[in-house]
Amino acid sequence: MATKEDTINVALGEVLADLRKGWSVRAENVGGVLKEGGRPDVLILESAGWPVVVEAEKSNHASAEKDALARLGKHPVDSEFPIETAIALVYPTELHSLNGARLRAAIRTVDQFEYALYTAGGGAPDRLPASGWLTGDVRDLAMLIHRASAPAPRVERLVDTLEFGVSSAAGAFERKHGQRAGKGIGPQIAEILGQSDDQAGQTRLMAMTVLINALIFHESLAQAGFAIDNERPVAPVHQFNSISSGFDQQAIIAEWDAILEVNYWPIFATAGKILNRLPTATADAVLQPLWDAAQRLIRGGVTRSHDLTGIIFQRLIADRKFLATYYTRPAAAALLAALALPADRPPRGSDWGDAEAISELQIGDFACGTGTLLSAAYQRVSLLHELHRGNPKALHPKMMKSGLHGLDVLNIAVHLTAAMLASAHPDTPFDGEALLTMPYGRWGEGKRDVAIGSLDLLAEHVQPGLIEHASAVTAGGRKTEDVRDLINRVSHGKFDLVIMNPPFTRPGGQEAEKKGVGNPAFAAFAVSKETQKRMSEALKRLRAGPPLAKGNAGLAAEFLDLALRKLNAEGSLALVLPLSAVSGVDWEPVRQSLRSTFNEIIVITIAAAADSDRSFSADTDMAECLVIARRGRTTPTRAYFAVLQTRPQSVTEGYLIAAAIQSQINQGAVRRLTSSVVGTSPLGLGGQYVGHLLESELPANGPWPLVGIADGTLAQVADHLQRGELITLGEPTGAPIRLPVVPIRSIADRGPYHMKIYYDNAKGEPIGPFELIEPATSPVPEYPMLWSHNAKRERSLVVSPDAEGQVKDWPSDQERIHAAAAEVWATASRAHYNRDLRFNSQSLVVAMTDQKCIGGHAWPSAIFADQDDEYTFALWCNSTLGVLLHWYVTNKTQFGRGRTTVTGIPEVPTLDVRALSENQKKFAEEAFAA
Repeated sequence: MATKEDTINVALGEVLADLRKGWSVRAENVGGVLKEGGRPDVLILESAGWPVVVEAEKSNHASAEKDALARLGKHPVDSEFPIETAIALVYPTELHSLNGARLRAAIRTVDQFEYALYTAGGGAPDRLPASGWLTGDVRDLAMLIHRASAPAPRVERLVDTLEFGVSSAAGAFERKHGQRAGKGIGPQIAEILGQSDDQAGQTRLMAMTVLINALIFHESLAQAGFAIDNERPVAPVHQFNSISSGFDQQAIIAEWDAILEVNYWPIFATAGKILNRLPTATADAVLQPLWDAAQRLIRGGVTRSHDLTGIIFQRLIADRKFLATYYTRPAAAALLAALALPADRPPRGSDWGDAEAISELQIGDFACGTGTLLSAAYQRVSLLHELHRGNPKALHPKMMKSGLHGLDVLNIAVHLTAAMLASAHPDTPFDGEALLTMPYGRWGEGKRDVAIGSLDLLAEHVQPGLIEHASAVTAGGRKTEDVRDLINRVSHGKFDLVIMNPPFTRPGGQEAEKKGVGNPAFAAFAVSKETQKRMSEALKRLRAGPPLAKGNAGLAAEFLDLALRKLNAEGSLALVLPLSAVSGVDWEPVRQSLRSTFNEIIVITIAAAADSDRSFSADTDMAECLVIARRGRTTPTRAYFAVLQTRPQSVTEGYLIAAAIQSQINQGAVRRLTSSVVGTSPLGLGGQYVGHLLESELPANGPWPLVGIADGTLAQVADHLQRGELITLGEPTGAPIRLPVVPIRSIADRGPYHMKIYYDNAKGEPIGPFELIEPATSPVPEYPMLWSHNAKRERSLVVSPDAEGQVKDWPSDQERIHAAAAEVWATASRAHYNRDLRFNSQSLVVAMTDQKCIGGHAWPSAIFADQDDEYTFALWCNSTLGVLLHWYVTNKTQFGRGRTTVTGIPEVPTLDVRALSENQKKFAEEAFAA
């Protein structure tokens, strides 16, 4: 006998209520549910009060969608918020004839629920997926409901409220103390934050952000009945604000001090110092707009929401360009955390519901910034624990004290991270937290008394003096013994997961605003050039061996080295890295380390048309990738490359994409790059295509494949070609054509690095023996050069030299200079390889000159023992197949470019000209001439 639909709805409501204790679930309630009337199938209210409706049908998809859309904008009687998200649900046939306990048991086990999410916006409601239906089990549905309870449009409105309140308070401060930086009280406030009082007023905005964050958290403690002073509850903020006299500054500070007697140092200590430094009139002037905004945020559910202050924090960090503290977008953080912590693989124990095992988890972020990644990981752990009948509130104290480790060089970063993590359960006290501001720069009088932030932890045991200094700079001014205990707990081989968006700054990077800075990697906080030098020396000592990456890889590689040292034998890594990490020559040691350490790696990139759209961080134009590395179930190392059409647009979409990737990996259904059958595994959300996935063995050396490539089948053709197999698309499958393909180093030498030709060191001493004259002035240059790009003149296979070299006049060492000039001239060639090819404007991979010349910055030489081989080499490299190979293996960090380095050119695959007959070579020369 068929079961009535409302019976299944009631059973679903019971199962959902059992999965999440913080939900208020009503199923098939009669009357008084909506102010406008009507009876939702299932109404779920999150603890923040944001309602979600589920409208279900047994088999009628269209009816489910119609009913869900009709609920948007309606007002539940028990919520001050309208319904902004609704889910259309279709039950699997297995449930259509069950009742009672059997029905509830089946709801918990079947995995063929079909559903779609609707979110109200400014116009027509958004649908996720855009077409088709998502499928999953009841836990998947519960996760979607949880994410849907914080609809993106409402979150964005709250962000605007927060930003307006912070800006208004900063304006009030400036009206009291003037806008000119470096004067009055501004520098004192900046000093508390470890910043300078900048002209743009960013540091003052940061100070206001700290204050509003403390006000919000203060109120959340009061609402939760948090007890201090022998069970006295925290007084609500409004008690310190009167119509007649405004805010009682000292009373608020006293209340925050009382809270500090219990805990929450990173949140209230810095805020209290700022507030205490303000004159009374200024304090009232800034607290009024901050409290007005805070009240609107609290009513909007911010005390139960995710990273709101973090969304604007990335606009405020004064030293962000030197620290490269780019803020990870919440959607990307959700994607990364979900893959780092898959639902079917608890990092400890055999079940996510095992409280004892999960409470022992060690998760670290050594460049925590706003805490977005650490918070995303914690939310993931908490939700999976709860969905497996665990109690996340009971888990909270231990996770805060010893499970979640966040370190940064910015006090405000630690402040915001603490607020995000603690606000998960503000009514649950905890005894300490594993969050620390790391010293940066000079801390003593000795030559080695310098700190380099979290990288000091490359050493298993840090200097005692550094610990004492850390206790002085850390948020809250902790006791030395507390800091020592915390640093000792952040020991090698301890962590189950390290999740980071590490700084990208390069030691030698001198671009844009970093030009003229001694060492940009260590130039934050106005550190002197002498201290920068000592910091760089300290890093070399701490490595205790060769660097994990070459010079241009930058600090991100050093943080990866740190992460590898901290992971335990079963630990996983989850990183946001520059795209060059998987394709750049300087990152080869990093790739080798990942390849040898982990046996399951997932790389996610974006195939968008602009660099800014290929990043997972906010406010950076650099293409990036997500790398998840874990001890998997396969040998040798298997890698999965997911290429998304666009970056995920919401936290919900991020989680769903992660689930789609993990599902295909678990099923063993991912197509392989080297398969004779060409084709990728599509990634879809319902009927919405979001990207593709391919599995590949990692190469023994060189760039990793499939990075940011929209057309996976083209990549497969290129991959076969570099292995000497030419296959065709769109034709019946046949035996591939065999071609002799080898790395360029097998057939030719490469010319010198351009700084070995023309460059002076910082003291004006010559490194390269030549002066560069560009354009050439001599009618017949003694040392002609092909140095720079000019796309207009590079339209034929043969180009003319564009510069000349003149041997430097260096009286003190003429013999060495002339010997070096002769050595460089010995590398002169007619064939020159393009190390920075722009596909949409340039025509040549290899340029030939009609005479031998020195290959310079843009055009390093390719040097052949047999000069006649140059014709065949140039002809092949500029053919469709030659361009395809260059495109496939070069660094595509910048959109539309295939970049390599002088040292990377020898690894580019090319036709083995030695394998050709004399007739074939003659034919190639004739074709070249034609």
